[in-house]
Amino acid sequence: MAAAAVLAGGASRRMGRDKATLAVGGVELASLALAAAARVAHPVVLVAPEGHPARRLAAPAIADPGLGPLAALAAALDALTAEHVLVLAGDHPGLRVELLARLVALAGEAEAVACRRGPRLEPLVAVYERAPALAAARARLAGPAGGRSLTGLLADLGTLVVEEPEWRRLDPDGRSFVDLDDPADLAAWDPGPR
Repeated sequence: MAAAAVLAGGASRRMGRDKATLAVGGVELASLALAAAARVAHPVVLVAPEGHPARRLAAPAIADPGLGPLAALAAALDALTAEHVLVLAGDHPGLRVELLARLVALAGEAEAVACRRGPRLEPLVAVYERAPALAAARARLAGPAGGRSLTGLLADLGTLVVEEPEWRRLDPDGRSFVDLDDPADLAAWDPGPR
């Protein structure tokens, strides 16, 4: 079984307060991602800086070095021992377990598995093969700061792309990719039927 890492250590500047502990439908936002991950992966860890409010949501937690999502992902890959790691953003309230299960099921076929939504790949609803992803992330972190994108990491790996027609069969509305970055996103979020 794959492990899972929920990245919840961002500064939440646009939201104006910590997103991970923000109540959405009566549940803290990162808890929604942790619960979805737990349905398809074990263990599930939260990645957040020491002292971050989200650290109280889950144990175990892995220390996010506070240098962006690539560094947080590298910390998770370094700490976990599973061959494959499902990586999720902690601000995605609508993750569909069926889609996550499909990504995990495809994990053995490539160094990464990610969905294409429109023109781009989604790096924070994706599965990474731990060893090659960790090596590629470390190489990117050692290089220029402009090369620290997660999409760039996917480009470095042999990534199996799940195209939109396939993933939409499991998540017709694309709700797994909705992130809540600011108060307008929060106001517009409608949990809909689950």
